[in-house]
Order: sequence, then C-alpha cells, then structure tokens
Amino acid sequence: MRTIIATKILALALVAQAFTATGDHPHETREPVAVGQEISVFGGDREQVELVRWASQRFERAGLELPDVAVYFHRDTGGCYGFQGYELDGRVDVCMIHVSELARRIVLHELGHRWIDENVSQSVRDRFLEQRNLRAWSETDVRWDARGSEHGAEIIAWALGTRHETPTIPDRDPARLAAGFELLTGARFPPPSDV
Repeated sequence: MRTIIATKILALALVAQAFTATGDHPHETREPVAVGQEISVFGGDREQVELVRWASQRFERAGLELPDVAVYFHRDTGGCYGFQGYELDGRVDVCMIHVSELARRIVLHELGHRWIDENVSQSVRDRFLEQRNLRAWSETDVRWDARGSEHGAEIIAWALGTRHETPTIPDRDPARLAAGFELLTGARFPPPSDV
C-alpha cells in the first residue's frame, strides 16, 4: 500500500516538475504575440500581453517611438539573472507572474532601457549625467542607483506610468524627474494618468 501511494506521489511530482521545467502554464501563449509592429511577447498569458500593450500605449501617448524589442515572461527570477526584470540588446525579460503596479513599473523601466539605447545620443547622456550629478552611465562597478542608465529608465518608467510608486533612485523631486525626462526624450512631460 505504501509503495502505491509513494508511486502516485512520485508521478504527481514528476508531472509538476515537467510543467515547471517547460514553463508551460495553461494560459500562456505558445507562439509569440505581436504588440504593434515593434514588440513581440513570448511566454506571457493574456494579462501579461495586455500589460505590454498598456506599456506600449504609454510610450505612444508621450510621442515616443516604440523600441524594437522581444519581451519574455518567466515564472521565476532565473530568467532575469536574479532580478525582476532585465534588458539586453533588444530582449526584455520579465520575472513577475502577476500583473501589478510593480509589474507595470518594471515593464516600463526595461522598455525605457531599450528606448534609451536606441534614441539617446552620447551628448545627451553626458548632459543627463551632469543634470543628475552622476559620474557613470552603466559601469557595473558603480552602485545600481548611481548609474545614469538606471536613473534614465526609472525616470521614463515613472513619467509614463501611473506615478503611484516613487522611483527607486535618489533625487526624486518631481520637478527634477520631469526635467530629466524632457532632457532624455526631447518630449514634453506627460500629464499623470491612472489608465
């Protein structure tokens, strides 16, 4: 009797492991989903695809051309190098299962990195560093919150988001954040929106 129970438990554990290993989730998309012409979403469920669509609309409303990017959703932080989000060379990895205010900020932040990479010149980056009183753009030997690239992505995420969460960088005065957004993007600071 114990052998039968143990066998059933083992079988259930193996099935659960198979779902976890493949990343399959009953509501995940099997094929990439296009969000506009610029963004493809991989491994996301309907809510996650809608999250990316929401984020892309925020860029469009601010007059910012969407970056070409592939967005991959993961069920744990292993897909994001231990972080909740990560962007590298046009690939955004998001390691958040549930859509929340934090997930919105992370998607906007990572898309902000890509937008900056595609659109911000070195001279604008230098002026941004000076404006923010920073010395490094993205050097890995500098603390995260002292890098210009992170300030830029946080400012874009805050400006385009609902502004319910405060950016996680120093010097968070709204007027200074707005000035940073306008310098980086060349666009007017957008009005707040909960939608």
